[in-house]
Amino acid sequence: MSADEGMHRRFFIGSVFKPVGLLAAACVSVPPTSQESGAKVDRPAIAKPDSATDAAARRKTQLTLNPLAVAQASFFRMFQNGSMTLEKFPQFVSNSCGLSRVQWSARLLAGITPASAKALRAECAANGVRSLLLDPAIGIGLTSTDASVSAAAVEKLKPWCAIATELACSGLAIDLRGQGTYDEQLPRAVAGANLAAKVASEAGLPLVVQSLGGMTSNGTFMAALMQQLQNPAIRLEPTFDSWQVDGTDSYNRIRGLALLIPYAASILADYIAFLPSGECAAFKTNYLMRQIRDSTFRGPVTILFKGSGDELDGVLKAKTVLIKYKCIA
Repeated sequence: MSADEGMHRRFFIGSVFKPVGLLAAACVSVPPTSQESGAKVDRPAIAKPDSATDAAARRKTQLTLNPLAVAQASFFRMFQNGSMTLEKFPQFVSNSCGLSRVQWSARLLAGITPASAKALRAECAANGVRSLLLDPAIGIGLTSTDASVSAAAVEKLKPWCAIATELACSGLAIDLRGQGTYDEQLPRAVAGANLAAKVASEAGLPLVVQSLGGMTSNGTFMAALMQQLQNPAIRLEPTFDSWQVDGTDSYNRIRGLALLIPYAASILADYIAFLPSGECAAFKTNYLMRQIRDSTFRGPVTILFKGSGDELDGVLKAKTVLIKYKCIA
């Protein structure tokens, strides 16, 4: 880690974050308060609480459980081998997974058109399933220093805006990975997010930046990105397990989640393997869920099973452990 990145990390770890407004379309969560952003923005005065009203609001927040969703990508192999189809998927989510929210992946929506997306939305409605994010899977490009490459990435987003609209999605995911140092990538990520936001806003869609490796898996970098953007229509999807910055450096997941929850539209609960006890083999779900429960975030927690073996079994194991720690199907 460079000296500059270390300086950035120490600065943001020392900042005190307060929750900000979530995506208007995204959700189900209790709206948080305005975000404090360190030295760059005037800090709001701390109002003295109305003891009766605020205590009641706090109790209500504590009692509200985070709803569970499932990522379509959890069933990648089933879609690839043909044992699962889009037509069957909404009923499968409802009946087999026992869930009512889904996050879509463009990689598993090959050939979809606005017309077929409208039919899929009807099938979802018939099974009580609602659409959250759509990941257009356009890859790296928005943060390129080559204007033609970033412009091409924006063009790739446009047809997926139409699909997301037809599916009544709560937002569109974007990939802000790039090349270079922390200081080189940060302004490029800001510029790329703003380019994508112009397209998404025309479709009435919020954007959600995902943690996909590199600096997008660096909690300090992502918090700095959000402070510079200051755009309530651009949010984050903090993750349980995707904190690998490079081959040798991984960001502390507890610290990273704490930094990014104030900017969350949803949380990605990504799992690879489970112990015989049913707990996650790689990390302690209760520690991460405790951070979520201690915040005001009551939006969706989306299961993504990334492991080998039976995909439905993996999703159901994740569901069981998340319900144990205060999520609700």
